[in-house]
Amino acid sequence: MGGRRGSRRRWLWALGVLAGAVALGALVVAVAAWRGWLDEGSVEGSVAGFDPRDEPEPGPRGSWPQYGRDPQRSRAARTLELAPPFRVAWRRDVGSLLEFPPVLGGGRVVVGTNAGLALALDARTGRELWRRRLAGRVAASAALARGLALIPTTRGHLYALDAGTGRVRWRRTVGSSVESSPLIADGSAYIGTLDGDVLRLDLDTGRVIWRARAEGDVKGSLALAGPAVVVGDYAGRVTAYRRADGRVLWRTTSPGPRFRGAGRFYAGPAVAYDRVYLGNVNGRMLALDARTGAVAWVRVLEDYIYSSAAVSRRTVYVGSYDHRLHALDAVTGRPRWSFDAGERISGSPSVVGGLVYVSTLARRVRDGRTFALDARTGRRLWTFPDGRYSPAVAIDGLLVLTGVRTLYGLTPR
Repeated sequence: MGGRRGSRRRWLWALGVLAGAVALGALVVAVAAWRGWLDEGSVEGSVAGFDPRDEPEPGPRGSWPQYGRDPQRSRAARTLELAPPFRVAWRRDVGSLLEFPPVLGGGRVVVGTNAGLALALDARTGRELWRRRLAGRVAASAALARGLALIPTTRGHLYALDAGTGRVRWRRTVGSSVESSPLIADGSAYIGTLDGDVLRLDLDTGRVIWRARAEGDVKGSLALAGPAVVVGDYAGRVTAYRRADGRVLWRTTSPGPRFRGAGRFYAGPAVAYDRVYLGNVNGRMLALDARTGAVAWVRVLEDYIYSSAAVSRRTVYVGSYDHRLHALDAVTGRPRWSFDAGERISGSPSVVGGLVYVSTLARRVRDGRTFALDARTGRRLWTFPDGRYSPAVAIDGLLVLTGVRTLYGLTPR
């Protein structure tokens, strides 16, 4: 009897150990899946659905009228001949943090500050032309169109200021808070809110033409994609809304569990080659078919992607918290080169001529830097001792660099 009881105890002990091992294994698998250890990794694309003719237009040489320069948000002025060495023609301390770059047009530099100030400067001299106190912080770029400077605030207002005088033409409350830079197209402004709304407003009056719902907070800026405007949200969805009436044409979720779950989108999209390029906070850089939302490729980076991409000459440039600026093939997502900036990259790069500009989100603000890299090779060509987010906008003969709280007008020596 004692032998049978001892044998039974040994069997029960063995079964307990086995059950514990199974439970532990399941826990390890679950944690591994959550951490992304079981990811299948990057997925390369092909030329299928890629339209090489769909390069964003060069645009006028004398303006950078909205965030990303063109409605597709390419963040590129590839035809401008502007390269270092530079001299500082002027500088203007705006008194508080600059989270987003200015816009240029009509000989003016227009910018909003973290302290809720809108400023216009003379592009040639940096002289202040006007200033306007707004309700709420400005955590987005302005947009210039039809003699207006459109500026959103974190109090949920969209201001339309006279670009020449700063006088308020109209003001519309669109939500509780806005961090989305206005997209100008069709005589309208398209914008997203932290309430999860996407709106189209008439430029002349501020009248809401349509309002649609996203699946989560909209922090990024919309981009033009043929008959649609597209944006990602904080629920991990990318949605294409028909420009005419706001109807949802397609909606795509960040790739599933094998890609570490549905990552939220802080970055806004860039559109080129009939594809939509954007990264999520789980370190996935995606290319989607602009007509259907189908995933064309996925590239796994090492850390958060808050940086909206720049696109030029079949290359996608995107920064990450892994301290690197990555240059990816726009067709396949395959790496072309990467540059180690030594610090996190949060803001969006800009391509001007044959150079790509990027700034670092240094842990100590005074350590922030801006780099100019050869767009083909990633070789560092120039460094400037200021910068934090999106570094540069340009017109013919002038590069305006955004420091932590200072704007610099740079001209070739």
